[in-house]
Amino acid sequence: MPAVVGRDARVAINASVVGGNPTGLGIYSIKLVQALDRIRDDLVVYSSRPEAFDPITASIGPSPISGRPDYGLRGHFIRLLWLQSALRARMWAGGRRALLNTVPEGVLGLGIPQVTVVHDVTPLMFPPDYPRQQHYFRFFVSRVLRRSRLVVTDSEYTRHAVIERFRLPAVSVRVVYPGCDTDVFHANGSGPSGRDWQDVYFLYVGNLLPHKNVLRLLDALAIVRRHHRCRLIVRGEGRPSYTAAVRERVERLGLQDAVTFMGYTDAATLRQLYRRAACLVLPSLGEGFGLPVLEAMACGTPVITASTSALPEVAGQAAVMVDPRDTGELTEAMVRVLDDKALCEELRHKGLAQAATFTWRRTAEEISRALDEVT
Repeated sequence: MPAVVGRDARVAINASVVGGNPTGLGIYSIKLVQALDRIRDDLVVYSSRPEAFDPITASIGPSPISGRPDYGLRGHFIRLLWLQSALRARMWAGGRRALLNTVPEGVLGLGIPQVTVVHDVTPLMFPPDYPRQQHYFRFFVSRVLRRSRLVVTDSEYTRHAVIERFRLPAVSVRVVYPGCDTDVFHANGSGPSGRDWQDVYFLYVGNLLPHKNVLRLLDALAIVRRHHRCRLIVRGEGRPSYTAAVRERVERLGLQDAVTFMGYTDAATLRQLYRRAACLVLPSLGEGFGLPVLEAMACGTPVITASTSALPEVAGQAAVMVDPRDTGELTEAMVRVLDDKALCEELRHKGLAQAATFTWRRTAEEISRALDEVT
């Protein structure tokens, strides 16, 4: 079990974003804390979910349960108030020398060096999709980043966007790629695995939002199905209005029996979805990183993804890259994966090698160096 808060912990980690059922940002926070804990002995982690980080030896400080992402907008406001009040007081009282924010939520005017992680600036890239978040990024995130000694981004794409959008000096913004959890996502082990060519399915993993380009994916699937027996599994949830639009497109294209919608699943179920899929398809118009690409590759699954935003950084030469706005190009790529077994085997080998280069150990070492620089 984590230790109680100690005064010898020089570096505080704001991991208050970890909720009751962590996804996305919460999982990043957990994996980063666990990896940092293996190489540092001077940490205190602030979270309402200490059990989520087991096993670690770092001290744990409380953050409000009511501030978890589970509570939506209300939880977000409570978390921000806690940052500016309770966490500020604890930083000074505990003699902390640096604060690491695993998301762009920090303490304004703290007077203690902060390192802040920005995963993407999607609300600024696609403002109609994020009517509230775009203002939050403009007025709060901008202030947090300007008051951070260092800003860490998940990709070069996001680094350039942060520098441009927030007018930060280039020297204060650096890239540290997240890791891929190959202990969870891998091509070996017990349980069902391998493609079942009697049940061929493409897999989409991600939120249901307009910039994710799911409508164009459905259009491509309808064309592919004229010549191939296949289906699509959509794993993820999203904004009700866009989810309704996706389901309407499914009906209009006559794909009711060809598209399966799944909510968020546990990691073991997701691993099996990857391993049995003919291909992961992620034709997003904009990604700050694109972790599903690496997870699929780690499971030995071919990947089709967009040639834009951060996705080429993640995929390297190990995926079929397409123009995400070109339905014909996306359709052609899906057909190639179904028809060309040699291509699939090549993508499998390249993908396994690509995913293996993204380790949480490397992520933690680079973040640790950043913390040492600011202290």
